[in-house]
Amino acid sequence: MFNFRLINTQDGNQIIDTTLKTPYNSLTPVEMLEYIEVDERLEYMKRIERRQRKEAQKHRGLLHRIIKNVACICNIAILE
Repeated sequence: MFNFRLINTQDGNQIIDTTLKTPYNSLTPVEMLEYIEVDERLEYMKRIERRQRKEAQKHRGLLHRIIKNVACICNIAILE
């Protein structure tokens, strides 16, 4: 079962609705290929987002350590 549904709009576009699920047996073979492709792209986007969050967290930690070291050198107390 896919954890999304592709909804066709009147203007020819498609919307990915993640609040709905789509059972495999309700799809034609052509639709199944389309859903598999969209599912793979969604997973790729999730990996990219996780990587970006991890890098941002790493940079925040680095910035905090730099500020802490500068404060230590200047004899300034920083509250955690």
